[in-house]
Amino acid sequence: MNWYFYRVWLPLQLLTGFVLVEAFYYDRIHIHWWAVAISFFLIGPVGIGVGYHRLFSHRSFSTWRPVELILATLGTLAAYAPVLFWASVHQQHHRISDTKEDPSSPEHHGFWESFWTYRMRKSILQQVHIRNYCVKQILRDRSLVFLSRHFTKINWTVAIALGLWDLNWLASLYVLPVLIEHLRINLVSSLSHLPVPLSYQNHATEDRSQNNLILGLLSFGFGWHNNHHHDARALSLHEKWWEIDIEGLIARFLTKA
Repeated sequence: MNWYFYRVWLPLQLLTGFVLVEAFYYDRIHIHWWAVAISFFLIGPVGIGVGYHRLFSHRSFSTWRPVELILATLGTLAAYAPVLFWASVHQQHHRISDTKEDPSSPEHHGFWESFWTYRMRKSILQQVHIRNYCVKQILRDRSLVFLSRHFTKINWTVAIALGLWDLNWLASLYVLPVLIEHLRINLVSSLSHLPVPLSYQNHATEDRSQNNLILGLLSFGFGWHNNHHHDARALSLHEKWWEIDIEGLIARFLTKA
């Protein structure tokens, strides 16, 4: 098991289970759904989708320094992985996508391994490479290195502070948004490499990447996966009229001229 399982994933699942039982079985925690929606959108499509993915992993656009720090902080609060780790592993995924060396390939390792468990294996740490351009850029940035180094402390400080303040807000601002974002990333990462219903390809790529109508729309553009694997640095993944890419629109809005 890697460090993420013990320091973040396992305790986060226990906390999520506690919140769900208290909220939906005992009715002792009251969810503010408007806060869940806003928080999820900020840490997910904005923090991970625009920040971690399009800015730091692929350098699809450039933006102002304060915006970079805000995006990196929002992505950190999604509690998925440090920005340095995320960018490096994602770059490696593009290099070996859907080969036997790709631990996230559902074709070779099965859906459940792709959807969830491979992230907990120690072997995933071997995919961290610091020689690609995007990771080198992160390593030159002291603030991004700080966020990566203190990823666990930052997330548990926020969780504990919210819990001490009010369990309702802990659930609404942190636990449920994080859960939804993790499901969003994992579903896209796994189902977008399988020929499931409503999946299709705009481009003949060397991997099995697929666009999916439902995932593409519900994931704010993250699910136009075949478009992304065709051109990883594309700022917008919108090609066909129905391929609405909210993340791409946000990235374009934040692009420094």
